[in-house]
Order: sequence, then C-alpha cells, then structure tokens
Amino acid sequence: MKNLIRIIAIITVVSIISGCNKGFDKLNINPNNPTELDASFLFTSAQFGTHGATLETEPTIVQQFVNPFSGITSAFNFNQINQTYTVQKWNAEYTGTNTGATSSSGPVQLLVQILSQLKGNAARTNLYNEARIWKAYQFMMLVDTYGNVPYSEAGQAYLSNVLTPKYDNQAAIYTDLIKEVTEATAALDPAKDIVKADVFYGGNIAQWKKLGYSLLLRLGMRYSKIDPGKAQTIVQAAVAGGVMTSNADNCYLKYNTTYVNPVSQSITAIANTYYLAAPFVDQLKNSGDPRLKFIAGKYANPLAAPTTVPDTTSANQFGLPIGYSSATLPTAPGFRGANGSGFNYSQVNYSIFGSLTAPQFFITYAQTQFLLAEAAFRGWITGGSTADVYYANGIRGAMDQWTTYNPAAIIPLATQNAFINHPVNAYNQANALNLINTQYWIASWGNGAEAFANFRRSGFPALSPNTIPGQSITGGFVRRFVYPTLELSANLTNYQAAVADNGGPDNMDTRIFWDK
Repeated sequence: MKNLIRIIAIITVVSIISGCNKGFDKLNINPNNPTELDASFLFTSAQFGTHGATLETEPTIVQQFVNPFSGITSAFNFNQINQTYTVQKWNAEYTGTNTGATSSSGPVQLLVQILSQLKGNAARTNLYNEARIWKAYQFMMLVDTYGNVPYSEAGQAYLSNVLTPKYDNQAAIYTDLIKEVTEATAALDPAKDIVKADVFYGGNIAQWKKLGYSLLLRLGMRYSKIDPGKAQTIVQAAVAGGVMTSNADNCYLKYNTTYVNPVSQSITAIANTYYLAAPFVDQLKNSGDPRLKFIAGKYANPLAAPTTVPDTTSANQFGLPIGYSSATLPTAPGFRGANGSGFNYSQVNYSIFGSLTAPQFFITYAQTQFLLAEAAFRGWITGGSTADVYYANGIRGAMDQWTTYNPAAIIPLATQNAFINHPVNAYNQANALNLINTQYWIASWGNGAEAFANFRRSGFPALSPNTIPGQSITGGFVRRFVYPTLELSANLTNYQAAVADNGGPDNMDTRIFWDK
C-alpha cells in the first residue's frame, strides 16, 4: 500500500509538471512537458495511463456486455459510429485523456520521452528496454484498433518539432514492434539497473523477460491467418526465449479506494443501463463455469447494483439478448420483464469484477497458455507440452486469477478439473480451435482490446451478428474503429494517406492487415 501511495504521488507530480493542455496539439506538443523529471517516474505514469477498454466498446462488440438504451452510450450495441467511444483509445494513448489517470500526458508521449532521454545511457539500460517493450504494447493496441497510426513521428513535437505526424503503415509498424520486443527483451540484464518505480514487477528482470516474450508470442499469433509461416517463426522465438510460467508473472495494474479502476468506475453511475450479454452468460452457464458467480449478479434494483449484494446463483443468471434495444426488448423470446428502472437480467457482480479496486489485466499466464495451445495444435511448437495440457493449464490459470480480485474468490482444484473434463469443455482435436479461443474470450473478460483482437483473428467464439436494423456496417461485426474527426481538420493530408493505405474507407468494415 505504501508503494502504491508513493506511486500515486509520483503521478500527481507528473501531472502538475506536464500541464493541462487540451485538444489535438496534445498528440504532438506540450510546452510544459517534463524533460528533466526522472525517467522512472515517467515510466510509472505511462504504465498507469495504459488504456483499458471500457465495457461499452470492445466487450460490447464481442457480445460480453450490452447497453440496450439508445443514445450517446450505445454506439457499438447498435453497430453505429460514435466518436465518444471510437476516440477513447486514441485520446488515452496519445494525449492522456479518457484514461482515468491523473497524468495529462499519454503513454505514447511519456515513453517516447523516456527513450529519447535514456538512449545510449548504459547505466539505465533496463529502464530503457522496459520502456521499449511497453511502448510496443501501446502501439500493438493502436494498430489493432485503427490500422495505420502515427508511429515513427508520434510524440515528436517537442523533440523534433513534428506537429502533424505521418501515419505509418500498420504492417510495417508490426514488423518494427517485433524487432523492438525481441531486441529489448534479450537486452534486459539482472546485473544492471533495477527499476523500483515499475508498478508491474518492481523491476524484476526475470518477469520482464517473460512479459516481453509473452508479448512476442501474442504478436506472432496475430499472423495466423495472413502468414502462418511467419507466425510460426515468431512463436518459436518467443517460446525459446521463455514466456510466462504462472499467474505470478501476470501483467496488471492494482487499484485502491483512492485510485480506482477506471473501467469499473465507468459503469457505476447509471448501472441500470448496463447488462451482461446473453452469449457470454449462456456460455458460462451451459458449461458449468464456476467463474460465473464472480462475473455476474442479479439485483432487486439495477440502479443500486454497485452498492448492493448480488444474487450470484448460477440458475438465476440470464444475459440480455443481442439484437434488441430497450424499446424492442419486450418482443424478445423469453423476455424476462422490466425491473424497476431497468430490466430483469444479469449485471456485473460489483462486489468482485466490478469493484472499484478490481485489478486491470493486460497480458496473463492464462492467455499465454491458450496461445501456446493453439500453436501446439497447429504443429508450430513441439517438444514441450501438448495442446490439451496447455489448454488445461490456461483454464486453471484463468480460474486461479480471480483470487487477485478477491483472496476469497477461490475455485478449488477439484472444481477446476471437473470443468475441464465436462463434455462441453473437454479438449478434442476436432473442435480444438473453437474450445481454445472460446476460453481465451472468457479469460480476456475485462481486457476488451485483446478479446476483440483475438475474436477477429481466430473467428471464435462463433457468435451471431447483431441484427438491430439501421447498422452502419455490412460485414456482420465491427472490424476496426474509425479515426477521430479532429484528424480531418488538424492532420488532413496524413489522414487521407492513411485511409488510402489501409485499403478501404474510414469505416468499421475495413479490416486490420492481419484480419484478412
């Protein structure tokens, strides 16, 4: 707790020094940007500022969550472009807004500053390379969300006076991310500087190496559709380097009552509009998943859900059906009726997952095991565990992970094994990709950016498209977010070049390069 309070104080200092500039210019320039503040403090702020997808964005697209009420908060449930939500990751990463963090600089700005400040400094090589790894994570999310984005010139206004950065080709960015992660992870050295301000691992180099190679594994698996040979090469390099081996290696942020989880915070104000989606709840119920009680809850008054003890009985949980608005929901088969100011469907369990002090995960052991399971199934890795063992390890890791939310959220090993052996969940070669990636979907609950990316990459779970009429997409599911409208006025030439190079119009149908 003392370390967290100290870190919060550091972030506050960064915020004060950074200033409070607003608008597009924050992407490129902050006249009061910290240039002399110790780089380790900037790194702490960059970690805390990392964007976590709110539940009304990517989790809504992949049908884990739904807000059926039309209006400003319901864009993705209606497959409509809504800049309130499509700009969130862009603004959070580049400018530091919409993050829930106190810093007024985004992770991209801070990490670019760190790398400029420490390049060639042999005494701080570990901080330099940890910043390279975490910068790669930010840009992987940005590419996965938008396609081409400012990369080589991003955050360069103060350093190089670049006020209108070009957008780099998305495939080229990925190529550089692979190089950066590979080089930076290999260069980490436990005999050199230890970054105590690191809020993930306290500077533990062995764990940073596992994080780097697990990120490399994730990068490699993104190529599974577009270039399996390249995917295999990258995956093999990641495995040879050494990926996460237990939940102790999970990369996540901790919160407390002073500095709260921004994703949880965003769903507490008008809780009566927020529900779990039927495909997600049905998957958990039908498979006998013991995690359901930590994820879902029923409440007598949906508006008061955040301050009410939920009914977590599995049989009482029902997800809100996809394809209906609040106006048409009464026509849905099996409509469960209204409930006060909301509906009689399951909401988030605000005592566990939706707690304001709940952690926020970015890269986990469970996700890593599922990616290894798929790689083993495809024959890309041999000599270690088999696909079924990786699959079982992923399930156990994902279930054990819940004790990070609450030490009492224990799922006994016998219960885990019964779930793994349940006919609905039992590994088999014929249905392997569906089983593995459906469990990845569940393990990525709360990590919407990754759930959305892996759904597009793998095609699983097999979800039915939202059928609400008047959709602004034609391909069944959203494939990317559109660029901020501010780019059309502030950076038009580079915006137009990016749209052309993306291979399609700036809409939600145009696919990311690896999603072909």
